[in-house]
Amino acid sequence: MGKSIQHSLILGFALFALYFGAGNLIFPPTIGLASGTGWVPAMVGFSVTGIVLPLLAVLAVLNAGGKFENLTRPIAPWFHVVFNLLLMVGIGVFVTIPRMAATTHELGTGVLLPSLPPVVTILLFFAVTFFFAMDKSNVIDRIGKYLTPVLVVILLIIVGKGFLSPIGSPAGAHVDNPFSMAFLSAYQTGDVVTGILCAPIFIAAIAGYGYTGRKARKMAVSGVLIAGAGLLIIYGGLLVISAGAGGTIEAGLSDTALVKAIVDRLLGGGGAVALAIAIALACLTSTIGVIAVIADFLAKLAKDRLSYRTWVLLICVVSASVATLGVGRIVDYTMWIFTLLYPVAIVLVLLGVLDRFIPNGGVYQGAIILTVAVSFMETLKGFGVGLPVIDPILAVLPFGDDGFAWLVPAIVGAAAGYAVHRYLPGSRVAGLDELKKA
Repeated sequence: MGKSIQHSLILGFALFALYFGAGNLIFPPTIGLASGTGWVPAMVGFSVTGIVLPLLAVLAVLNAGGKFENLTRPIAPWFHVVFNLLLMVGIGVFVTIPRMAATTHELGTGVLLPSLPPVVTILLFFAVTFFFAMDKSNVIDRIGKYLTPVLVVILLIIVGKGFLSPIGSPAGAHVDNPFSMAFLSAYQTGDVVTGILCAPIFIAAIAGYGYTGRKARKMAVSGVLIAGAGLLIIYGGLLVISAGAGGTIEAGLSDTALVKAIVDRLLGGGGAVALAIAIALACLTSTIGVIAVIADFLAKLAKDRLSYRTWVLLICVVSASVATLGVGRIVDYTMWIFTLLYPVAIVLVLLGVLDRFIPNGGVYQGAIILTVAVSFMETLKGFGVGLPVIDPILAVLPFGDDGFAWLVPAIVGAAAGYAVHRYLPGSRVAGLDELKKA
């Protein structure tokens, strides 16, 4: 096997593993069960948010020279710091990381060893995470070489068994719009955020192998395609298998209990062991990558007054404390965070991918300003705040009922930002191409 192919596989496997965490295993079955015969549009919706946009995030950051701050600089010099802190602390430290530790217990060690206290699993989980994450220069290499291959084999066994011996046939859908339901539910995976956060270490790993220029881009694309193929097979398989489980699985199960029930049906007594290993590996690989990125960012932001390893330790301690709440309670308090931040992250990714077609930096500013405004209003609505004012505004926005109220305002904002930038003196801001040349 040539070195370039070997590197592509390692990078692709590592990227797959960075994305495939707790949410990626527990949400597709829930979506499949709810969609029933509507599993096709549900899979398309989940794939857009859970595969396409997260992988495009890597290319968006690549277009920005491998740095997220470059991607956001047309908006404002301070924007990447504020947005990164919201993503990393609000979603990373208090949602994604603790949820993965809690899932490892609820679907892994807690199933194999029912008498084992959750705190023991959580402490072991973060001890292993610290070991792998403390050497940031080798995070991608370690994940791609050692952890992901075992994870992929187990997941393929589960999905393959589900296709060879289906649990049942899909019944009628339990939701009106499977596409919208799946698209919005996939926010909870946090994968667009993971893509934005982990893209720099993925791109740095490519440079570490000695690839530059067009060869680096080619390597990035090949890694993205490998990761995307793996995610599609696993997500699609889990979703389709569970779509046919409606008449055979007890109703009202929690997300984690549903996954366990499906794997038990497919693999019998060995299912619990296989699922425990898969969960542990999936959650560890994602957690290691996310913690490495957050610790690196915070160390630089603090001008190394606290070292990278100290930040890794602090993140592990805080996230371990939150993880003791359990998956259900963590999921219950998180949706408002995703409602506020996810549309902004999606618009940023799309702007970065389409940058070569964007005429000026005003497009970035206008699109983000209106996206933030709509997302903030939807978040307030979720808390029941300001409804007499907010409801009439959101009611007139196209696609609002389907969860895409931000889409048209983002487009209108982009057009307005372009016009202001072009025709009003003194309003000019640099575009991404100009910033990369500076």
